[in-house]
Amino acid sequence: MLEKAWEKTKMRVAAVIYAMGEAERVDRDLSQLANRLRHAGYALAGAAQHNTAEASSPCSDMVLEDLATGRRLEISTPLTRAGGGCRLDATALEDATGIMAAALDRPVDLVIVNRFGKQEIMGNGFRSMMESAVARDIPLLTALNGVHRSAWDGFAAGMADILPPDTGAIERWCRAVLPVKAGAGT
Repeated sequence: MLEKAWEKTKMRVAAVIYAMGEAERVDRDLSQLANRLRHAGYALAGAAQHNTAEASSPCSDMVLEDLATGRRLEISTPLTRAGGGCRLDATALEDATGIMAAALDRPVDLVIVNRFGKQEIMGNGFRSMMESAVARDIPLLTALNGVHRSAWDGFAAGMADILPPDTGAIERWCRAVLPVKAGAGT
């Protein structure tokens, strides 16, 4: 898939592999990392996920934060009242991805994509933005549930760094791929 793009670039792609039950912590860690990097002067693109629970709702709303602008976009839709729960609104995800991908037309130091999940495996969601980041030689950081590891390996042609869901490891990787900025410390 990305083999030709990988060949042209110095490899600067990483995936945080997490287990069931760790998604919310990884979302929070990536969001906090993005905040620290922006504060240090780095230009970001991509998305951080925020799940917000409301007492009046049977589920948590899935909201993506556009890391270039701070704008938040909801990507979930409630199921029927009788069934409860929520599900991903694939159309809202595609709309959000299109909005966020526009940031790649400006200088960007790092693309963070909250997930390489089912939509990306099927060729949708953030997949084209991820491919574009690699083709433009912009460092890319994403996260995925370990159940999607073989799909990720196929997508990344085995050339991405694999990181544990550990903030220290993630920040060390970022320091290794990001340009040095005066006063910047992740």
